[in-house]
Amino acid sequence: MTDTKILSGIDSLYYFCESNTNYDDLYLEILDQLEDEKGKFLKKDIAFENKDLYILINETSLNFIGIAEGFHWFKDMNDSFKIGFKDKYKNKGLNDIRVQLLAFGIYTIGIKSIIEFINTSLLKDYITDFFPITRVDLNSFVQYDLSFITKDMFVTRKRKYSTISEIGNANTTQTIYIGKEPFKLRIYNKKEELKKSNKKDLMYEYFLNNDFDIEQPIFNVEFELHRTHLKQFNINTIDDLFLNAKNLFQQSMEDIRLIDISNITFKDIENNTKNRADTLPIWDFIKENYKLDSFLQNQLPLERIKRKISVYSENKFEYEYVALIRKAYINNLTLDTEYLNELYFKVKDSLKKTTTNKEIKKDYIEVDVIDKSGIKENFRLLKDGNLIKPLKTETVANLSDYDLLVYLDKTKERQYQSQRDKDIYYVAHKEASKRGLF
Repeated sequence: MTDTKILSGIDSLYYFCESNTNYDDLYLEILDQLEDEKGKFLKKDIAFENKDLYILINETSLNFIGIAEGFHWFKDMNDSFKIGFKDKYKNKGLNDIRVQLLAFGIYTIGIKSIIEFINTSLLKDYITDFFPITRVDLNSFVQYDLSFITKDMFVTRKRKYSTISEIGNANTTQTIYIGKEPFKLRIYNKKEELKKSNKKDLMYEYFLNNDFDIEQPIFNVEFELHRTHLKQFNINTIDDLFLNAKNLFQQSMEDIRLIDISNITFKDIENNTKNRADTLPIWDFIKENYKLDSFLQNQLPLERIKRKISVYSENKFEYEYVALIRKAYINNLTLDTEYLNELYFKVKDSLKKTTTNKEIKKDYIEVDVIDKSGIKENFRLLKDGNLIKPLKTETVANLSDYDLLVYLDKTKERQYQSQRDKDIYYVAHKEASKRGLF
């Protein structure tokens, strides 16, 4: 059990921003920008969808995704968060700004970075420092096959948690739901869920970066907790949540226990008198190993949040290509297939020039040195006769953009400790510069 890998964290987070006296101007500006965007299409009698409309707030571009529950909803260009704005004179029982953090931002940029960007950069002129939480999903990914679980294997402390449903077949369980809002547990086969998800590449990279074996089972144990439930524990704001998330997760696993039904009778199961059964060791193991510290440290500096960090795909290319052509058409630029073909071959030829591999002349000879214990190490023999050990910095080329930026921050702090550290920082900085991350 001690070798079982666990990744604890926050899978989803919803919160409100309390608006200040400047908010009304912002809301009217948002409506005006939307009308201006629509006008560009209407003037030319061009059909458009919500996704074709964009607004700017503090130099940040947001994509319109529609109106729901009285809010005008937008999404940032990096798919890191959704944000809704409503009329302050309508539905006064709700705050005017609602935020939902999305998986792409949570598992790449980091929760604290996104929140800091929204609260201190994007909306800094229009909100107070009060951020009530409305929902959080606390979870643990576990490298363990939980498909053996059935709904008979749970005991709950409260009757309202007793609603249980399961999805699967005669041999395995894929998903099990326990309880209902404002407190619900979901246990599901994460790899099965990702088969039809556009987050597959993102999550697989996240698992691999945390030493998970993606060939082995990965299940998610996740509690969905809403505001009314959180208030019972005096968790009202984002800060309250971060301080109490571990205790909250562990308490939730006490309220709903996975038990060993081998040491109780069938009558106990039928009569729902299973409380005397032992908790299964895997349940206690997940509960005791829930830690949020390392997860919350996963973040980028605020000034880098605006950079787009993503896995580029054919679908993403098609979306951007179509949007670019529509923009050209709306602005009266003349395009035809012959011109687009010229651009295509122009780009292709330029790539050939920049990616041609040139033979690098080495000014050293690779040699292997074997020490007294028989351990062989690689060294370089220079022309002047010096024998040096090569710096192992070439792997930065294999890092993702996010991991490279994190690595760069770490090496920057210690670059003055030695010449070796300085060289390591130089290589990382050069790679980041080549990718256009500055």
